[in-house]
Amino acid sequence: MTSASAWALPRRPLPVMASGRLGVMLLVGSLAVLFSCFISAYLVLRMAAPMWPPAGAPALRIGLSAVSTAVLLASAVIAFMGGQRRAFLGATFLLGVLFLALQGVEFQRLYARGLTLQTGAYGAVFYALVGCHGLHVLGGLVGYGIALGRPARADTARIYWTFVTAVWLVLFSILYIL
Repeated sequence: MTSASAWALPRRPLPVMASGRLGVMLLVGSLAVLFSCFISAYLVLRMAAPMWPPAGAPALRIGLSAVSTAVLLASAVIAFMGGQRRAFLGATFLLGVLFLALQGVEFQRLYARGLTLQTGAYGAVFYALVGCHGLHVLGGLVGYGIALGRPARADTARIYWTFVTAVWLVLFSILYIL
């Protein structure tokens, strides 16, 4: 008579995921839900409107936002290729700061042209989407600031940065191109 343990499969250790990596993946998952809700609300408002942008509201110009998109995309490529090297971490950080600065200039230009929170749903949803994204880019810059001091943290910063870049590509597409 053989025991049941003789037929059991050999035990292999389970792969271990670093807690920081797991945490940032859970954060990215929850933010994906948040941005999906914001983007869905925007699309519902846009599709229900007889005219977009509404009469009297300034249309979005692609110029400066295309430049800021290229800057953010370049930062993501550098982040992906750079690993834990401080020069690449610093370049990603600086390009992220430049992206936020360009977004600030864009906000100022749009406000001067009449796109405000009082412009109605068009202005409110634009600033909610882009402002929320900007806050999350700022959070990514904090992550890269930490990674500059502790390059071992670069992996979690890179995961988050890839996410905020992907979100921006979706926002840029639906706000400025479609």
